[in-house]
Amino acid sequence: MLVNRRTALKQVLVVSAGLALLPSCLRKPSPASISLKNIAVDAEGENMLAALADTLIPATATPGAKDVKAHLFALTMVDDCMKKEDQQKFLTGMKAFSDLCQKKNGHSFEKSNPAERATLLKELEAADASKDDAAAFYRTMKDLTIYGYTTSEYYLTKVQVYELVPGRFHGSVPVKPASKRTA
Repeated sequence: MLVNRRTALKQVLVVSAGLALLPSCLRKPSPASISLKNIAVDAEGENMLAALADTLIPATATPGAKDVKAHLFALTMVDDCMKKEDQQKFLTGMKAFSDLCQKKNGHSFEKSNPAERATLLKELEAADASKDDAAAFYRTMKDLTIYGYTTSEYYLTKVQVYELVPGRFHGSVPVKPASKRTA
């Protein structure tokens, strides 16, 4: 009876450990930090977009594109404002971009060093975006990142201070007397 009880306890312990480890083995990719309705991007894709945004506009004395979350702005614009076929082209290009980086550098874009990133982006700048999905994705992401950065709260309040039209009203301005004109 004692042997059977020990065996049963061991089996329960092994099954419990297996059930505790099973979720980590069957782990699904973690979702993006923002909710998207029309496109599916996971955390890995979001991190790649953040690295791309940071490469395009890096942080210096001022925050970079990643710091102002321009990559999340780009994702939101793609999700909300693009047609279905353009969204699909963006996702296809994103996969092609990731695969190209893996092929050229042997690792993901996030793990690439600045020189590898610059080389890859120079190649994509020179590529024809109408024929290359990765180049089309890069151009779209570049445009949206720059637009997101230059319309961010930080940029419009600290770098390029924006004043609404018609501007400030100066109600009381001293007027100098007109000088005599010589004919």
